[in-house]
Amino acid sequence: MAQRATSVIGSPEHPGRASSNELRPLPYSAYPGAGDADRHGLQPLPASLPAADFARARPHRGSRYSTVVAADLTQDQLLQMARVVAASFARREPQARHLQPPKNPPAGLMETLHTDPFGTDPFGSWDAETHLYWIIRLFALTDPTSPRDAIEINEEVLAQSVAVVDGEGRVIGGAFNETMPPFDVEPPFRQDDPFLDTVVAVWEPVYAALGAQDAEALTALSERYPAFREAYGGGRVGHHLLVARSDDLPTEDAFELVAASAERYLALGYSYMVTEATNQWTGAAFEALGGVRVHFAPFQARQAVRKSGEPLEGITTSPNGFLSDKDSGGMFYVVRLS
Repeated sequence: MAQRATSVIGSPEHPGRASSNELRPLPYSAYPGAGDADRHGLQPLPASLPAADFARARPHRGSRYSTVVAADLTQDQLLQMARVVAASFARREPQARHLQPPKNPPAGLMETLHTDPFGTDPFGSWDAETHLYWIIRLFALTDPTSPRDAIEINEEVLAQSVAVVDGEGRVIGGAFNETMPPFDVEPPFRQDDPFLDTVVAVWEPVYAALGAQDAEALTALSERYPAFREAYGGGRVGHHLLVARSDDLPTEDAFELVAASAERYLALGYSYMVTEATNQWTGAAFEALGGVRVHFAPFQARQAVRKSGEPLEGITTSPNGFLSDKDSGGMFYVVRLS
């Protein structure tokens, strides 16, 4: 993949944005706890969804960084973006830092090589960070439905995703975005891909929880708002899939990744942007844009994996049997863009 001209989301001068010493941190977003059963599940929805309020969000957007469209990054920068997001999730995302992958990889995995447009590589270390890197590479950077001997770049995801690059060309933050897929249709993922099969099996408890939340939230939105139902059926609902930063991007500046994602979707003709905010920072970012809470799924409502103080052979576990040790959960948000 050759170097291309880098496109910037918004004006490089950031007209009307706060200077670095005036940047206002995001307000804290309080979530229910596991014991707040009356606040779990579907949330009270307004009669109509308010439009995204970019003016209200402006004080949280600094002048130090601009975002670029991921499709305009080089191959090395895209792999760096994947590693930055994976490393951040392994450290900061409540489920990723809590769940324990099986004690050992499947037989033969470490001797197998994966080939795609980004190169030919072994799986690497058997840890959460490496798993998350391969999830991103297999499902965001490349098309998981293309055949194993002809894997293609996921151009649609890259056209929607954004990154922050520092003055030396290093990716220091990224947001992977996709069109929200139908919740009731099983994607035709390729068969007999050992890397893909492995990460799906290990992280199935998380996929199951997110899938159940998506189904309830998207059904409720479609039933209450005909315009959302029409947009969702027409492929005009964007999914803010993964957003994260390296330590080189200050927390207060990371909001630019969320705001720029909304602007990118608006430029591409999308009508809504949704997310499952398992970190309350992401929830605060969506609320700063005028996002509406749709559904809350607690981490500790019921045990989702086997309880074990150490990793076990062949199954995903956690020290307490829950998806996280955090007495909170994930909040599904929607932002109306147009």
